[in-house]
Amino acid sequence: MTADHNDSAVRLKPPGVGGKRYSFSGHALVLHDTSLEEGLERALRHFDHQRAFVVCSRSLNTRTEVIRRVERCLGPRMVGLTDEVGEHSPLPNVLKGAMAARDANADVIVAVGGGSVMDMCKVMQLCISESVYTREALLALELSVAADAFELSSPARSAARIRQIALPTTLATSEWTPVSTPIDPETHLKARFLVPDGAPQAVVYDPDLLTHTPLSLLLSTGIRGLDHAINSMCSTQPHPLASILAEQAVRLYVRGLPRLADADRRQAAAECQLATWYTGMGQMSVPHGFSHWMVHILGPNAGVPHSDAACVLMLAQARWLDGWARDEHGRLMAALGQPDRPLHAMLEELLQRLGMPTTLDDLGVSREQIDAMIAPALSHPMVTRYNKRPIATGADLRAILELAWRS
Repeated sequence: MTADHNDSAVRLKPPGVGGKRYSFSGHALVLHDTSLEEGLERALRHFDHQRAFVVCSRSLNTRTEVIRRVERCLGPRMVGLTDEVGEHSPLPNVLKGAMAARDANADVIVAVGGGSVMDMCKVMQLCISESVYTREALLALELSVAADAFELSSPARSAARIRQIALPTTLATSEWTPVSTPIDPETHLKARFLVPDGAPQAVVYDPDLLTHTPLSLLLSTGIRGLDHAINSMCSTQPHPLASILAEQAVRLYVRGLPRLADADRRQAAAECQLATWYTGMGQMSVPHGFSHWMVHILGPNAGVPHSDAACVLMLAQARWLDGWARDEHGRLMAALGQPDRPLHAMLEELLQRLGMPTTLDDLGVSREQIDAMIAPALSHPMVTRYNKRPIATGADLRAILELAWRS
């Protein structure tokens, strides 16, 4: 096993074409169970950043004291702020934010929020590093996927001129990848970018920040993280380290997510943040299957948040793989102390216990809407590519989505 980091690509050749490779995503500092103030100050000093541009969600900025705490911590080092992010990070917001950070001569972006915030910051980095500030020029930098291997390549070639420090407020692991998928409002499709050094330079996990996140959002993003961990375990090209980390992450998620509803949820929040760390450390090294990628089709086309879509698609995939991923599902259930139950039964019970959606009906998605998604899903470079039980045709897609209609 070898570790390497490339400024313009994240690559994993399948066995027989270079063997198993672990791809490190480029973090230089990760602080767990650390307060916002202590962690942010340590990161700024560690990298000698002097001019911070803050990107955050509007709800955090207007309904909580979190951003006021960030402002006090930064003091005169804060040179700007935007809370114009929006669901799925629309490209116009990304471009506007990039120009604002450029004009402020920022030397670091501080991302406070969930996946949409961090996705926006990654592409802001790309805009600044490549000096592109129009939709057309930015879309020319979309990643490509090799036809014969799990290999993502970015046309971007400039060294990163700015990085980000992430303070996550959700559990979906966006802070662990250099990949960003903001929505293009002109096409209603997700653009796909692999950002050189796009994963945060530093991550600060403050469990207290999660108390400001609505419980339903916190739980659904935790399920999204759980889905990533299960996909790493059930990969068509597994890696031993990714599998070990993912197995431990599943344990922590399944134990911790129900306890997030407790009055004192700090310890559960810290455990779930640790689960995102374990999940994120492995997920870029192995290809993921249907449930990871189909959210990028279902979400924007049906107006459904990614994490809510992940609940339903994760369950459908577990049913689809029943009998096809016997060893992997067996390991997971044994680790959870339920060796005689199928994985999908445990997941359905967990979702119901958390009050999360389990069917497409729960999401308000019609069969007509699903019919309109088949072609985009087939043309997506990853939805049908890496599934332990093959998904290759429109009929296959309809068959697995039919499993998502069950009550």
